[in-house]
Amino acid sequence: MRLVPSRTLPGLLLVLASACEPRLYTEGGPVADAAWTPPENSWPVGAPPEDLRPEGMGVWRVVYDVRGLDQHGDELSLWQFHGSWVLLDVSTMWCAPCRDLAIGTEALWQEYRDRGLVTVTLLLEDTHGDPPKVADLKQWATLASLDPEHDYELITAPVVSDPKGRSGSIEAIERGQYPALLLISPDLQVTRRIEPVTDVRVREVLAELDL
Repeated sequence: MRLVPSRTLPGLLLVLASACEPRLYTEGGPVADAAWTPPENSWPVGAPPEDLRPEGMGVWRVVYDVRGLDQHGDELSLWQFHGSWVLLDVSTMWCAPCRDLAIGTEALWQEYRDRGLVTVTLLLEDTHGDPPKVADLKQWATLASLDPEHDYELITAPVVSDPKGRSGSIEAIERGQYPALLLISPDLQVTRRIEPVTDVRVREVLAELDL
C-alpha cells in the first residue's frame, strides 16, 4: 500500500470534497417532492395524483413535468395532460427532420385529438442554438401551412419552449439525434419511443393502441 504524504492531504481532501459536493440539478426535471400546481393557460387540465413523482424520459418512467412557455406566451405543464395520451416531440428549430415532422403535426392533432391524444412539441433551441422565444414558437407553428395535403395555417396544438432541455427533456435525445418522439400514457408513463420518426410510423403505433 502506498502512503500519501501528509503535506498532500489537504489538497487531496479538497478534491474529494469537490467531487462529492451535491449539485442542484434544476435542469434535470422538477424537484421530486414539490407539490404540483396547475399553470394558467387555455389547454385542458387533468390534475395528476398528489403522490406522483417524476422519474425520467425513458420507457416505463413517469415523465418529467416539463414546464415552459407556449406559443401564446402562457406557461404549460406536461403533467396537466394527465388522463390523455400525449405524443411528445422533442425538437430544435435548426433540425431539418424536426421541421419535416412539424409540417404534419397539425394534421395528426386534428385527426386524433377527439380520440384522447394531445400532441406537444418541445423546442429546445432556436435556429442559432439559443433558447427559443415566444416569437420563435409562433414562427414554428406556421410550418403547418407547408402541409401539401391540407389547408392549415398554424399548428394549434401546444408548441412549448424548454431551453436547452433544462426541464429534463434533453434526456430524450439519444446519440445527439433530433427529433425524439415519445408516446406518454394517460398515467404519464413513457410507454414507447417511436422510431423511425416518421408520420407513417406514428400512425402505425397509434393503430396498435386502437387510438
